Amino acid sequence: MKNVLIGYAKHLALRAAVPALAAALWAALPPGTLAQESADHLGDLVEEALATHPEIDAARSRVEAASARVPQVGALPDPTLSGGLMNVPLPEVSLSGEGMTMFSLQLSQRLPPRGLRAARERAAEAELEVARAEVDLAGWSITTRLQEAYFELLLVAHAEEVHHRTYATLEAFEASAAAAYGQGMVPQRDILRAQTELAGLAEHMAELRQRRGVAEAEVNAFLGRDTRAPIRPVVPERLTALLEAEPGPGLLTEHLMHAELGGGMPTLTELQERALEDRPELALSGHRLSAARHKAEAARRDRNPGVAITGSYAFRSSRADMLSAGVSVELPLFRSRKQDQAVVEAEGTAEAIRSDRDGLIREIRRQVAEAHADLVRARERAILLEEGVIPQARATVESAAAAYRAGEGDFTSLMEVFAVLFRSEIEHAHLTAEVGQTLARLERAVGSEIPWENR
Repeated sequence: MKNVLIGYAKHLALRAAVPALAAALWAALPPGTLAQESADHLGDLVEEALATHPEIDAARSRVEAASARVPQVGALPDPTLSGGLMNVPLPEVSLSGEGMTMFSLQLSQRLPPRGLRAARERAAEAELEVARAEVDLAGWSITTRLQEAYFELLLVAHAEEVHHRTYATLEAFEASAAAAYGQGMVPQRDILRAQTELAGLAEHMAELRQRRGVAEAEVNAFLGRDTRAPIRPVVPERLTALLEAEPGPGLLTEHLMHAELGGGMPTLTELQERALEDRPELALSGHRLSAARHKAEAARRDRNPGVAITGSYAFRSSRADMLSAGVSVELPLFRSRKQDQAVVEAEGTAEAIRSDRDGLIREIRRQVAEAHADLVRARERAILLEEGVIPQARATVESAAAAYRAGEGDFTSLMEVFAVLFRSEIEHAHLTAEVGQTLARLERAVGSEIPWENR
């Protein structure tokens, strides 16, 4: 009879904790259900960053500079005008005493080798395309880096939700255990265990505050805002669609095979092919190679000698004026040490850029494959947690709580299974953000936003 009364007293003392547990844990918010009110949507932040970021402004200024260079290299060298006195008699200086004394004006124009100006102009136009490609590259880099920082902030926001729900529940348990202890119905260790768990959560919250500060500072740096300006993240629809999409072939299987994302997402092969079309670095490399080849062509044409045309008019006081004309040709006496070596230099530079481009293609394929594998792994783990581990952990906590209320379990066991649920929900928050960050990394590797059918 005594055991029955003690069990019933426990039941009464802990009744307050059960609703808190049910409200705080059983109805835990799934990914993507953060409060939408006054949220800072990722797309809006990306637009703001692209409109104000100094990297974009600097890249656009380089486009203006490269554009101004094109007409320069295609123009002829400036003509030379010179004038002077000739044949002035000495020691008696006289401008009319000697018939050969004259004042002359001379105009000279250098003409570069044929095709040199056109080759240099094509090279400058290719460098202009390089500058334009750098604008695209800077914009895409800022977009994907901001996305990764945003998803880190989203992770903190999810973790804070889990933390606050868990902390409120533990406080209810601690208060109920204290009340029961005061009536001599539970041992003191129940209170101490609850207080230990609360202290651990407080430490975890301090870590979350630090991570939030770092993440907000990083996002605000992209936006040019105050470092501590609050950012309220919300799960983007595209991330929710990916998390909720049907698993692809090879996902959630025990067989060793190459898994695909599924849900209408492109396959790895399709992503790699798309990357070779859309990757900004590859377009940039192509324009650099074109510029280098045009510079090599200009160096080859510069081996030919240029000519200069000269005309002069001489004024004489006592005799007829004189008109002169002439042509001068450069003598490439040091061609083997100058012009030929310039060709070797330009061709070597072009070949190096071509080799770098081939290496970049291989690296792009590797980056896409690595990011794709990471995204498959993160999405698979998120699905397993959400559909398997977390429901099982909740059921275990519910069973342990019921046993404790009935006087058949102990508080330590309840706290242990409760900690398992907390860690599972925190891990799910991490994985949700990891899926978003890895998706951003995959899109950085591909070079564009990834379209899929089920969006």
